[in-house]
Amino acid sequence: MQKKELPVPPDMLAMQIYIELISRNTQVSEGAVKLSASATNLAALALKLADVFAQVREQVEAAKAPITTYKLEGSDIADWTTK
Repeated sequence: MQKKELPVPPDMLAMQIYIELISRNTQVSEGAVKLSASATNLAALALKLADVFAQVREQVEAAKAPITTYKLEGSDIADWTTK
């Protein structure tokens, strides 16, 4: 089966996840910006999430693929005639 590409490159997906994580963990007030989580930790999390997303997508696509290999034994054919 040919491997399907993600709609966006993995680095772009990680960047989009990172932006979302940063936006959810940043508080901006007059004269101050507070980041409630480490930017480094959020970047590492974004990269890991993008990697997991790509892995799961491959698994889902593989599960949809048609079965192209069959193993047929003579005993299998013999079973057809006895039923």
